[in-house]
Amino acid sequence: MKLVKDFIKKEIPILHKDTPLVEIIKIFSNSEHNILPVVDKDGILTGIVSLEDIIENLLFSKEETILLEKLSFLADLFSESFENFKCVSPLIVAEDIIQANVISVKENDSMLKALILMKKKNVHRVIVVDKNNRPIGYISRNEICKVLIC
Repeated sequence: MKLVKDFIKKEIPILHKDTPLVEIIKIFSNSEHNILPVVDKDGILTGIVSLEDIIENLLFSKEETILLEKLSFLADLFSESFENFKCVSPLIVAEDIIQANVISVKENDSMLKALILMKKKNVHRVIVVDKNNRPIGYISRNEICKVLIC
């Protein structure tokens, strides 16, 4: 049986509830990760911050994105959104944008369980936690593919 711990992506930055948004964006911009786990003072997983949520919810609404996609010449009109974001972002911390309903698996779970969970919850990656619910990495659909060819 193939276990999550054998396929986990371990080099993942960990955020704390008080990590400023500016720092979170820097972490995302300097890594290949699209999600980052958020922990409390004891290192226990409390949620995740996703790059997709930041882009979709803080920069532009879905409606604005659709409009810009169809009418790209309007992009300059929305540049004010970026200016507003720059003013507000120092006030936002991880706790303000966290997804508290985290989908996770244990490191000793099977990869099949991870695959079923991803399929059931319609997500592309899940956080991997140790027996104390501390995040140690994540599994993505890419790792599922690796299992299929092994």
